[in-house]
Amino acid sequence: MPKHLHIRVQGIVQGVGFRPFIYRLALENGIKGYVLNDTEGVTIEAEGEEEDLKRFVKAIKNEFPPLAIVQEIKVKEGEICGYDKFFIEKSRKTTKKTTFMPPDTALCADCLREFFDPNDRRYHYPFITCTHCGPRFSIIKDIPYDRKNTAMAPFPMCPACEQEYNDPLDRRFHTQPTACPVCGPHLFLYKNDKTLISEDTDEIAEKTVALLKYGHIVAIKGVGGFHLACDATNDEAVRRLRERKRRPFKPFALMVGSLEKIKEFLHVSPKEEELLLSKERPILILKEKLPNAISLYVAPFLSYVGIMLPYTPFQHLIFSLDKDLVLVMTSGNLSDEPIVFKDEDAFDRLGHIADYFVTYNREIVAHSDDSVMFVLNETPFFIRRSRGFVPVPFLLKEKTPVHLFAAGADLKNCFAIAKDNVVILSQYLGDLESLTTQEVYKKAVAHFRKVFDVHPEVFISDMHPGYFTTKLADELAEGKKRIKVQHHHAHIAAVLAEYEINEPVIGLAFDGTGYGTDGHIWGSEFLIADKRKFKRVAHFSYFGLPGGEMAIKEVWRIGLSLLYEAGIDLETNIPFTQRLKGNPRTAFILQMLKKRLNCPLACGMGRLFDGIAAILGIAEKISTEAEAAQKLEETALKAKEKLNFSVDYKEKADGIIIPCAQIVREVISLLQTNVPISEIAMAFHRSLVEVSLKVIARLSEKYGLKTVVLNGGAFQNRILLGMLSQKLKEQDYKVLLPQKTPLNDGGIALGQIVIAQDQLKG
Repeated sequence: MPKHLHIRVQGIVQGVGFRPFIYRLALENGIKGYVLNDTEGVTIEAEGEEEDLKRFVKAIKNEFPPLAIVQEIKVKEGEICGYDKFFIEKSRKTTKKTTFMPPDTALCADCLREFFDPNDRRYHYPFITCTHCGPRFSIIKDIPYDRKNTAMAPFPMCPACEQEYNDPLDRRFHTQPTACPVCGPHLFLYKNDKTLISEDTDEIAEKTVALLKYGHIVAIKGVGGFHLACDATNDEAVRRLRERKRRPFKPFALMVGSLEKIKEFLHVSPKEEELLLSKERPILILKEKLPNAISLYVAPFLSYVGIMLPYTPFQHLIFSLDKDLVLVMTSGNLSDEPIVFKDEDAFDRLGHIADYFVTYNREIVAHSDDSVMFVLNETPFFIRRSRGFVPVPFLLKEKTPVHLFAAGADLKNCFAIAKDNVVILSQYLGDLESLTTQEVYKKAVAHFRKVFDVHPEVFISDMHPGYFTTKLADELAEGKKRIKVQHHHAHIAAVLAEYEINEPVIGLAFDGTGYGTDGHIWGSEFLIADKRKFKRVAHFSYFGLPGGEMAIKEVWRIGLSLLYEAGIDLETNIPFTQRLKGNPRTAFILQMLKKRLNCPLACGMGRLFDGIAAILGIAEKISTEAEAAQKLEETALKAKEKLNFSVDYKEKADGIIIPCAQIVREVISLLQTNVPISEIAMAFHRSLVEVSLKVIARLSEKYGLKTVVLNGGAFQNRILLGMLSQKLKEQDYKVLLPQKTPLNDGGIALGQIVIAQDQLKG
């Protein structure tokens, strides 16, 4: 007896070849009916014999296309309609939107083969794409994912493209960004004064390579915004880019044409190779193998380099012209501003940086920077989650009855929206200090609310009263429910959400800055926490930040503060005190410390790293966040001995305090005995690990817990993360680390969402 099934599939099922996949399955299994896209996902009406339908449904669950993410499949029986064939119906709108956008992915092998085939009609066409690859998130204006709702709307298809587009058995069936040289977007090469040089793709590629080799800086429009490119082996070109971009220290990302080229000068593990070749194509931080292969200005003072492989057709074309090319390929922006992604902004904001521009006449709707990752012990970690991964949803076990908006933090910002059992974390938006970034943030929030049909009834932010995100959440709430979440609790909750853990854990949240419940600046937190609440049970001792934000930039002030708190005077004979005595501002800063004037108290791990780096003479001023900490880690990596020093803790009625003063005195003692700086730097790292282990053991004994969560920006330090997590595992603790969100504040919004959800249940 034939049956009729109504099948509803939700998740990332549009723009990924789901309907042609269903169409082919239906033909293979003798199923009649139809499939269509709507604003809730994919709907299938299927009629056939019971066994055929069983195979059909099983294949939907197990064999879906590689870019699809199936969140839920609902199947129910219905009345027989008597279909005589299976067909693909036009898209429909329903009363709500619950479907999700696919992320932008790298060019697939099939398209790459066609791209370099002189007999193919898309030979060297820089916008070649198909169902299995190319731009998605960056071009979508609304759901359902149809061409009219994308940046491809202004490009009507030619007859040849339309034939492929309408053929369910073709790889480009309903591929919304599909096009060819006859009907699609095309490239332009300009001088920075807007003089048009060329509109021919091959000529543009050849001239671009020549310009780069000559030492010029070229702005190249990618999938999510502009890159600034130059020859990474040319000291003068890279130095000039640093100067124009106002970026003295922060490393530049590189791009090369092949994995073999990467392996010539960087170490690559199996997991790193897998990520480099993945469809997401992130920037991966790799250890240098061959010194002097690239300019020292690419990553000053560091032995780790960020690198990625080509993921757009034009990038592949450039590297096909010179297989030995090594390019800086950094975000097209001024330091700390958002990536430029609109043509009308590019010449204004990048015209003084780039000498030439390669752009195209298709709009980028949603911008995104390249994602950044590193691998430690064959485990990948995010530094930045953006292109290739956003907006893949996080699926939670429990549904929430209301829509939520979480504003995230002001640094490394990503916001989040949530409805039902789904959380969608935004692309990386950067630091929200500038008005430009704040405007980009507001527009991104509006875009997410529109396309995902989210109408928040609860607005969540950090507790920090001065954060832009806190104030914006106040404005957006307009009298609706507001929840404020402590920063470090959010760090721990984000990991609990990843692993679907509901019971309490010992959570270590180590970072630079987070507003504490006592009004001080936290950042070295040991918490007993679950998704709803937390208790601060240990932390490193407080020290002053003379000048507040200024101390974070002039880290010698923190070094002086640490000396002051440790009772070490300037007569102590070490190089740092000698420099302090020669600084006319030293006496003034000491008065600030003594009188606690403009001298907020902090205990952040990042600030402790800053101060120790200053005392060791590794850094006194910084130009970007975590510069001193990175230099301190790099110095420690040069250590050869296994020098260590012990740090005790003090247990009080209100919790455990780890005295920074003892750490400082140990460091000073080693300096006075002429121990090499690299050995002292590594001993400092080891001391943090050892005292943390002692505190965790005491907390485990006291609270009966054996699960430990590590999160926060300080754990981007490979020594700290690797050593502490390994020793915890050796001592039979269950260690949970963030795998789907960044270790830094990029995952805060997810933590804010799950804390709010749990509190709302109460």
